[in-house]
Amino acid sequence: MIHPRSILLPLALGIGLFLGCGDPDEDVEVLECSGECECVPEENTCSCLGGTDCIIGGETTGMTLLCEGNARCALACGADCHVVCPGTSGCDATMGPGSTAECDGTGDCDFTCEGDCAVDCPGASSCTVTCPPDASCEITSCSQVDQCGDGVLACRTACPG
Repeated sequence: MIHPRSILLPLALGIGLFLGCGDPDEDVEVLECSGECECVPEENTCSCLGGTDCIIGGETTGMTLLCEGNARCALACGADCHVVCPGTSGCDATMGPGSTAECDGTGDCDFTCEGDCAVDCPGASSCTVTCPPDASCEITSCSQVDQCGDGVLACRTACPG
């Protein structure tokens, strides 16, 4: 006997793939993508395959933007987004005000915040965060955060320059 969930999950995933980003009834859209970007508006997430440059736009609060795989991603999203960069290569991300980020693997992540932001940099990953002079930015899960000047913070890496 086939369990009903075994039919519903592939169907739900197929519908999510069919809708993708840019659905006129949703506020989230891929503004630019040089590789593979996939959004699931119902879950408020967009995923980009490693090696992809992906810019996400829209007014949706709490959007999660994920770099999947072990190739570096270049990502950008608006206010109140959450960027996740796992893997071995890390990512370069520009985030709007009120955003958060995680750099969970062993990669190097470089975040540019356009306002207040918080970046979690656990494990063996290294992070740099660049913020405007009037913004409040922080790096967590780091035993020593270096203040590099000009709004730049560094964790487990030398200050840029």
